[in-house]
Amino acid sequence: MSLREFVRAQVQAIFAALQAGSPPPVGEYDPAALRECLRRAQPQVGASRFTPDAVVLEFIFQDASLGPAVLSVRVPAPEPIVYMPVPDWVIEDVWQGDVTGSFRFLSEAERLLEAFRAQVFTERNRAYFEKPDLPKRRD
Repeated sequence: MSLREFVRAQVQAIFAALQAGSPPPVGEYDPAALRECLRRAQPQVGASRFTPDAVVLEFIFQDASLGPAVLSVRVPAPEPIVYMPVPDWVIEDVWQGDVTGSFRFLSEAERLLEAFRAQVFTERNRAYFEKPDLPKRRD
């Protein structure tokens, strides 16, 4: 199962429970926040944020008189999550939305791939989770 499929399945399960006025069937959440949220209208799916070991799913509850409230549910991941930055060689050759790649000497390609491996498969990857401008998903 891909991370996208995992997130979609968790969102659907939690969203269905919240629509029925029940607590999330998976994950960790603040019970007081859940009580406050359930006082409002039906939930909406918010953003998904990632940590190296979990997905934090947000559900938004709106009410005209009470204002909005957000319930965050932390769902442990079945395996570690890594951030995969766009490699330098892809950034260099993007034209009108098409990613076409680029030609490189073999030695240059090896250096680029090793640098990319270091970005994904070492402790350096954790720094990406601390950036405030990391991508968020809305499925």
